Amino acid sequence: MADAARLRWFPSIVRAFGRPTRLLARRWPLVLGGTLLVPVHAAVLLWMPSLLGQALDGLQHAGADRAAATLALHTTCWWLVGLALAEAASRYLSRKALIDVSRQVEQDLKDAAIAHLQRLPVSWFDRARTGDLVSRLTQDVELVRFVMGPLLLHGGSTLCLLPAGAVLMLRMDVAVTLACCSGFLLMFLLMRTLLPRLHRWSKASQEAIGAISQRVQEDFAGIRVVQQFAAADRERAALARQNRRYLLANLRLSRLRSGMSSLTHTTSGLVLLAVLAVGGHQVIHGAITVGQLFEFTGYLGLLTFPLEILGWTIATLPRAHAAGLRIEELFETETEPTEGAAPRLRCALRVQDLTFTYPGALQPALQNVSFQLEPGQKLGLCGPVGSGKSTLLAVLLRFYDPPRGTVFVDGHDLLDLAPAAVRALFAVAHQEPFLFSATIAANLEFAAQAADAARLQAATAAAALDQDLPQLPQGLDTVVGERGVVLSGGQKQRVALARALCADRPGLMLDDTLSAVDPRTERRILAGLSSQRGSRTVLVTSHRLSVLADADWILVLDAGRVVEAGRHQDLLQRGGRYAAAVRRQSEAQALEQAGEASP
Repeated sequence: MADAARLRWFPSIVRAFGRPTRLLARRWPLVLGGTLLVPVHAAVLLWMPSLLGQALDGLQHAGADRAAATLALHTTCWWLVGLALAEAASRYLSRKALIDVSRQVEQDLKDAAIAHLQRLPVSWFDRARTGDLVSRLTQDVELVRFVMGPLLLHGGSTLCLLPAGAVLMLRMDVAVTLACCSGFLLMFLLMRTLLPRLHRWSKASQEAIGAISQRVQEDFAGIRVVQQFAAADRERAALARQNRRYLLANLRLSRLRSGMSSLTHTTSGLVLLAVLAVGGHQVIHGAITVGQLFEFTGYLGLLTFPLEILGWTIATLPRAHAAGLRIEELFETETEPTEGAAPRLRCALRVQDLTFTYPGALQPALQNVSFQLEPGQKLGLCGPVGSGKSTLLAVLLRFYDPPRGTVFVDGHDLLDLAPAAVRALFAVAHQEPFLFSATIAANLEFAAQAADAARLQAATAAAALDQDLPQLPQGLDTVVGERGVVLSGGQKQRVALARALCADRPGLMLDDTLSAVDPRTERRILAGLSSQRGSRTVLVTSHRLSVLADADWILVLDAGRVVEAGRHQDLLQRGGRYAAAVRRQSEAQALEQAGEASP
């Protein structure tokens, strides 16, 4: 049973620490140098009690030869000074090498994790929690770092000191050594029973802190929603409950770790008592000298700290193991493919009988969608909420993979093209845009870092953003705050539109980007888009059908199906859903204008 348990543990340990170990092996010269200094440090430490014991015996038997005793004492003192300097130097150099390497491994692991996360498909982030990711990249990586540096240092020191100290004590007296070993054996047996519980509560504690990080991140990101609905007390209570779970898990963990620490200290005291009792009896009967008994106590003093470190290590290893598994879970998530053709594309699109279902969903989000769009043409998409408009754009961007043989770009199957090449075709502006907590200018330049002043000016004018700049404190240099919090919904949409226009790409996607602007601003933006469009292929989704009037082809979607397709005038003549929607919007706009005109 024990062998089977070890066989189950070994793959888990390799999974948790394999990657950090490989990163550590890249810096093997530093690791080797620091590791070789550990036994040097241990040898110097073990030499000191022997010198002190011999000096004590020499003083006890010095007799009348005081000059010889004084010389021997001075010689011993100088030796101790030299050994102390050697101990300090070896300890400093070994710590610097191994701890520095562990910090470098920590940096490499974080860099690799972030690079891996950036290559994961969008569908994975649909299920991920930001707070949990932050916890894995901070606290969990810190725990793994402990195994890569401090464990080598302190564990190596313990492995050198304990066996060597035991051999030196056995050479002096077996009975006193057995008194020491019996206490230490009892301590290890008790520690072994506590390890499974340590691992369980370590994992619970780390998962709880990840949940707290996620809750706090969401509460502060959505602070306006929390305050708007007067939900601060409720959110505080929910956070208090999560804190309580974390507290209980951490208390259990702290009690176990404190119990192991207390066990180590108590065992050390009992071992010292046993050495004094048994060793004193041996001195009385002449089996050992007083100097040798002093050596025993000196060795015990040297071995106590490694034993405490060993207890601390055993208490921390389960947490590091759980942390390593949580980090490795990120790396085991399959990234989206990087291979594929990356030809120069003109953005000709052909969609043929596309049926797409989200992973885990029961019903398809798109069913038998077909259309063809030549470079420079404009496609309009309309339909009720949930009809599949944004899903179609996401599939065209290859955020989600369609079935093979359904989507083609310039004659190439979408799945044969590298995702980066497909996304480089389009500049995108969303209905709910994400803005970075920087200036407006920095957000605009994010799409094209080499954008010159003329392009920025043209983009802001086409997006009708220039009319708002005089009202902002510092114009384009105004800091928008987290997610653009200082801007209105319409202003955020226009910043996103201007950002898309700054990007020099053959395709442009506008996902209901004008939903929060007034009709007058909308007309100005449409005129600006017409002038800035050039040879771009444009895909527009909108509930405002006036935005789609100049489209070369319009698809009316409902429940993922195309229920109408054609040009604006053709759809009006058919008198179907599209024509009815246009009539309702025209009547609503006429009523609104009449209301504005009346006194």
